Amino acid sequence: MIKQPLDNNDGMFVIDQGSAKVYSVSDTGKEKILYMMKPGDITGQETLFSQHQTDYFIESLEDSYVCSVSHQAFQQVLRESPELCLNLLNNFGDKLVAVERNSVRRDTLLAKDRVLSYLTDKLENAPSNTFQLPVKKKELASFLGLSPETLSRQLKALQNDGVITVSGRHITFIKNSTNESGT
Repeated sequence: MIKQPLDNNDGMFVIDQGSAKVYSVSDTGKEKILYMMKPGDITGQETLFSQHQTDYFIESLEDSYVCSVSHQAFQQVLRESPELCLNLLNNFGDKLVAVERNSVRRDTLLAKDRVLSYLTDKLENAPSNTFQLPVKKKELASFLGLSPETLSRQLKALQNDGVITVSGRHITFIKNSTNESGT
């Protein structure tokens, strides 16, 4: 566990190596994944500008190296580095776009289209037509607002449609189907 509510962490966390999930837990105990972090990703920026407690958890998904910056140290660095300010604003923008994209997926797309949209996004950043899901399927289901059973059914349906093949967490887009869909 990297961070949990009431830890008195007053700063930002950066994933240097590894990966993590950022999530909240409802009053009923249900985990809701907000987003996943990969190397270079940042979370906790809000505590750098105003000191307040956060109600989310950060949990490493594998062996990870994490850096943190306190509110006070960050305020001093901001005064000294306009370039850092610009990079941080760009990171905020990227995160906002990702959160908005997932929100639109969850609110407007049917389950199968939601899964395909997510996988297509991952394909855009992959060096080939094969990539590994960054999290367990149960966590991916939570992120997409689906039950694990629904995610499994939709992956199977995409496989039966000849769009992808699935082997554990490895996804391969079948070239003909990606060319037809414009990706």
